[in-house]
This record gives sequence, C-alpha cells and structure tokens, in this order.
Amino acid sequence: MRAIQLILGLAFATTGFTGAARAADPTPPPAATTTPDLKMICRSDKEIGSLVKTRKTCHTREQWRYIDDVNQKFARDLVDDTRTKATSN
Repeated sequence: MRAIQLILGLAFATTGFTGAARAADPTPPPAATTTPDLKMICRSDKEIGSLVKTRKTCHTREQWRYIDDVNQKFARDLVDDTRTKATSN
C-alpha cells in the first residue's frame, strides 16, 4: 500500500497535475457569506524536496470538492491503466 502511495505521489509530482487542477479554476473567491459551500478553506501542502517547507492554498468547499474529484479520477485512471495493460512478447 505504501508503494502505491509513493508511486501516485511521484506521478502527481512529475506531471504537475495537482497544480494544474488548482490553476484550472479561475473563479475569484466570493465575498464572505453564510453559505457553507462558499466558505474559504485553506490547506497546507508539503513542498516536494523539502522537509519543512509548505504552501498554503485556499479555495471554497465547492472548489476543493471539484479538485479532489479530479485528482481521484486521475489516480483511478492511472491505477486502472497500469493494471490492465497487456504485455506482449
């Protein structure tokens, strides 16, 4: 299980996929409201290659849901592609 997490982490790091998914949504943050889906949520991401450096990224709950769905689909497709490839001799 740890090996799969490591492989997926390296795949995301080398493709820059997580950054691309975050950058793909150019919607500006909405004004402060009482709607739970529009509340800003910040996450800290570890910088690759550093033990202590982190980057803070803020999005709405709806945007985080979209980013998580896109990343999960990418991970599923990556695992399915490697699992179902036929080997030829």
